[in-house]
Amino acid sequence: MTGKLPAQRKRFDELVKPLDRGLLLNRAANILGVIGGLFAVITLLASLWPDTDQSDPTPGNASVPASTLVTGFARDYVTTYLTAKAGDEQKLAHYVTLKDVKLPPIAGQFTDTDVAFAKQITTTDDGVALWTVTVSGLVNGATTTAPQRTYYRVPITVLDGAPRATALPMQVAGPGVGVDFRLGYRYTVAGDSPLAMTATGFVRSYLTGGADFARYITADATDKPIQPAPYAKVDTVSIDANVSGNGSGADTAEVYITVAARTKNYTLTQLAYPLTLRSVEGQWQVVSITSAPLLQTRPETPQEDNATTATSTTPPPPPTRG
Repeated sequence: MTGKLPAQRKRFDELVKPLDRGLLLNRAANILGVIGGLFAVITLLASLWPDTDQSDPTPGNASVPASTLVTGFARDYVTTYLTAKAGDEQKLAHYVTLKDVKLPPIAGQFTDTDVAFAKQITTTDDGVALWTVTVSGLVNGATTTAPQRTYYRVPITVLDGAPRATALPMQVAGPGVGVDFRLGYRYTVAGDSPLAMTATGFVRSYLTGGADFARYITADATDKPIQPAPYAKVDTVSIDANVSGNGSGADTAEVYITVAARTKNYTLTQLAYPLTLRSVEGQWQVVSITSAPLLQTRPETPQEDNATTATSTTPPPPPTRG
């Protein structure tokens, strides 16, 4: 009985003795180190894991390169086909797989090419993009008395970034004559009015070197005069606006000014500029050259007898292919 008391007393003293803070801190540091190491490993693995969303957030980055690739391929394909002759079948193999294609004995010409239309029609479930592209150009233009622009449509597939034509080009009709729209400037501006003088001074300075350009623009304007100056003299032909009374009482105005510009050797060119103006402390100033003039939405019938607006849409006979 007496032998057990000292042993029990010793165990009791060990249980109730003060805690060793240094030992506890060391153990806590070791545990935190292990946790930190695990977190670092997890972070590294997460950064190396492939991202499931590979889409480019920049607008247009997915479509512009694809359209450039496809339209360039279509232009080269149509040009190669229309200028190929018997024995050039291998040249076409770069663009399309054809059997028993008949080529003429003498090569033709296809010049002044342009892409008239391009559209991605669909993308299949297995990732094949289907495009339709229309290419235009002049067939044998150098040897034809009155060459006309012809149009050829080609179907193209794109898989893994590689374009391929699926068939021969098909000749199609060109676009029709467009519809004329009235400009949206209903009021004539007097040439000696403050509104007209600002518009005239701005365009003249813009085209002739900009010596006094700053006096005609607002503080937030971004347009700069053309350098080097393309013209030596600018005369006003007409000025129209979307506000009446020469802009009297208005705070802003849309102006359409037509000018006759002459170079140093007296070459004449008529130009027109749509302008946005703002009244600043009673003085008209130009805010910007607008991207497009104001338009009325009601169309007019195109002038059928006007040679400048009428364009022949009848395609010439297709070139002989064999």
